[in-house]
Amino acid sequence: MSESETFSSYAAVEPINDDTSLPDLNSLLGILKRMRGCEGADGLPWPENDVSPGRRVSLARTERALVGLLTVLEVLHSADRCRVAAEPERHLDEGTVDGLFLACRGLAELACREVRPE
Repeated sequence: MSESETFSSYAAVEPINDDTSLPDLNSLLGILKRMRGCEGADGLPWPENDVSPGRRVSLARTERALVGLLTVLEVLHSADRCRVAAEPERHLDEGTVDGLFLACRGLAELACREVRPE
């Protein structure tokens, strides 16, 4: 599966037209406000309007965590292939690999916690 197939659904998402003004995206504080205000992995607000604002934030955080998890797992997969095929001096050190596994656990735990309704 290519990157364009994996993330193709993100390109089709339209911004929400609910008369809410978006923060100024030309300033650091405006960008941070938008990121914390239910921005998904595609950089846009969560597209569903039929869920509560809190649930939109939770779903956006879940999506970001899962995209992060996918990225870390791809790095781990590449590191494992390198371990099999490359010279030992080209391998990631054990501490780095352990840190990547801990990052996977943390991202998966976050996604699990966010997706469960309160």
